[in-house]
Amino acid sequence: MMNPLYWLEVRVRAREKRLWMLALFLVVTLTIIGGCVLALEAIHDLSTEPLTIGETLTWSVLFCQAGLLVILAPLATAGRISQEREQRTLAALINSPASAPRIALGKLWGAWTFVIWLGLLVLPFLFVATLWGGPSWKLIVGCVGLNLLAGLVLSALSLGISGLFGRSLTAYLVTGTFLFGWIAILPLIGSLVLSLVQDQDPAFHEYIMYLTMYFNPFFPLITLTESYADLELSGLALPLVYGIGIWILLGIGSLGIAMRSLKREVY
Repeated sequence: MMNPLYWLEVRVRAREKRLWMLALFLVVTLTIIGGCVLALEAIHDLSTEPLTIGETLTWSVLFCQAGLLVILAPLATAGRISQEREQRTLAALINSPASAPRIALGKLWGAWTFVIWLGLLVLPFLFVATLWGGPSWKLIVGCVGLNLLAGLVLSALSLGISGLFGRSLTAYLVTGTFLFGWIAILPLIGSLVLSLVQDQDPAFHEYIMYLTMYFNPFFPLITLTESYADLELSGLALPLVYGIGIWILLGIGSLGIAMRSLKREVY
């Protein structure tokens, strides 16, 4: 990792108080959720099986990690290129020996470092949860990996959006709007369509699912949750691969947009 822009990005992020506040927010949230789960289990039934406590804690931590990464990862990356325009420092970067791809990759790797660090903060909580039993470590590692992948893709996506707009505020607003549409609006539209055309051919229902739900950032985690419950998932293998493939294409396309926006800067 010899890209100087990467190390610059890491140093800048290490000095930003808001990113430390995000990490603290994640840890405090997980602590509160874990405490609430233990308290509710103790109050509800003192004879609760330890396995039930372990399962509840594990899935609570994993879904909390997914939700916070999906929200915090893109918002912590949005505006990284537009900030350089506002601070009049982008010209110096463009005219330096670093090429546009090198600049974009440096900023992307810096964002990914933050996402990975933020995602790994859940490991102590997962370790404590597994002391009571619950899902296997293979399943837990798979869920953590999918959550991290979603965060990495969303970071790349927000970096691409940042390259398209000249103001950081606009980049933040567009990123938040896109995120809301992807996570909430598309599944809502899909659910409405499916409820209105219940008598249609099953192939049409599957088509709607591919268009609106299978590439949702939470879908792979929900799929692995169902696999732990020993439900029939043979028909979900292809949608799972499809969803992850869409993620990867979005990430690659967003990185290309960021590089292209840097190449178009003329001074």
